[in-house]
Amino acid sequence: MIRAAACVTALLAGCALLGGCGAAERERSGAAPLLVFGRTGLGPGEFSYPRAAAAAAGHRLYVVDKAGRLQCFTQEGQPLNAWRMPEIQAGKPTGLGIGPDGSVYVADTHYSRVLIFDPAGLLMGSFGSAGSGPGQFALPTDVAIAADGTIYVSEYGNQRDRVSKFTAERRFVCSFGGPDDEAVRLARPQSLLVDRANTLWVADACNHRICRFDSAGRLLSTFGRLGSEPGELRFPYNVDMLSDGTLVVCEYGNNRVQRFDAAGRCLGVWGRAGREPGQLAYPWALAVGDDDRVMIVDSGNNRVQVIAGLSRRTWERP
Repeated sequence: MIRAAACVTALLAGCALLGGCGAAERERSGAAPLLVFGRTGLGPGEFSYPRAAAAAAGHRLYVVDKAGRLQCFTQEGQPLNAWRMPEIQAGKPTGLGIGPDGSVYVADTHYSRVLIFDPAGLLMGSFGSAGSGPGQFALPTDVAIAADGTIYVSEYGNQRDRVSKFTAERRFVCSFGGPDDEAVRLARPQSLLVDRANTLWVADACNHRICRFDSAGRLLSTFGRLGSEPGELRFPYNVDMLSDGTLVVCEYGNNRVQRFDAAGRCLGVWGRAGREPGQLAYPWALAVGDDDRVMIVDSGNNRVQVIAGLSRRTWERP
């Protein structure tokens, strides 16, 4: 609980960035987005503080918000369908993943489980329960599924910040990154990415870094440290990968997205604090589409902004 409280304190300090910027800084923006969609509300195409996203085949994008509602869009922002979580009284989800068959996996954070839906929103199954044992969760934050169906789930809370691995049949395999891991101790692992080489990337939010693990849970490398300069991170909440193998990282605390090579060198920055297009307010998530468009969940502005991930014009060079 002490570590969780310390993280919350630091997070609140990071949130002050938006209100503390001078007028000149607020007027600056990143490169103009290709597309902006969404507004505040509970209707189709509207959001109530969206905070997780996942791109899927068929040029689709799934977004979940704090109303406990999942919406499916085309990657041009056209609403397709929506459904609500079966329970939301205890809290709402913070993570989404897409299975090889198109199933939508939801980290149902405050119910200590993962729910699995078909693309139309029909509940197909679930796994996990509250606890500290194998296959149990405190507060699951995200879920990622490898091409072979292997499932990874991140969690935090009660000194159990860790990642658990499951087979495609949802059988527990192992956990790593927790308090008993001698190689690394995670602090609110908020987002997961499995790349084409079956490497697992973890946005280790409260340690302000990105961690890279092999499929057995062995730590391979890390990059990032607390700060606001290019290459530094402040509460990285999401990580995804472009087709050229470079990474894009969404920073809740710095109100921006950074692009990195696989070794952790900053290749560019997009976005600043604010309300205008090209500016961000506490972005929780992003997802890379089929054409390397980066769809950024601009949570505090209740919208999604889309940028061209591989365009040199997108990124402000460090």
